Amino acid sequence: MAKKLSIGAYLTCATAILALVGLIAYMVNTGTDYYAKMGVDTAVVGCLAAAVVLTLIRFVVGLKGNPLWADILPVCMVVLAVVGMVLLLNARVNNLAAVFTFENSAANMADTTSCIVAIACCVLAVIFSMISAFFDITKD
Repeated sequence: MAKKLSIGAYLTCATAILALVGLIAYMVNTGTDYYAKMGVDTAVVGCLAAAVVLTLIRFVVGLKGNPLWADILPVCMVVLAVVGMVLLLNARVNNLAAVFTFENSAANMADTTSCIVAIACCVLAVIFSMISAFFDITKD
């Protein structure tokens, strides 16, 4: 009996990609002129990287079968994605407010683009991970 990929597999892959793009955009953002002085928040990097790794583990384990211990992976995945997103918002919200009000220049807005991309990808990763938690990776 061959197993077919379910919608959960596609959502899980999308979650991993979005979280990885959010992490990469955050790292790009920390290298820009305006945001470099804030440095890299290791908690954001750790949570988003762990969310990507757990998402990939869930996908691989889901392809092999669905052992009982694997039921905790979607929960951990969602929690790490949410914590990473909240920590990212916490690290950048004051600076975003400053750029949009008092320090609005073309250079600062260009530096802010990667920050907005990182936040948007993290929010979408959280939404996709919550939805994918309700589906198995394969269907019979």
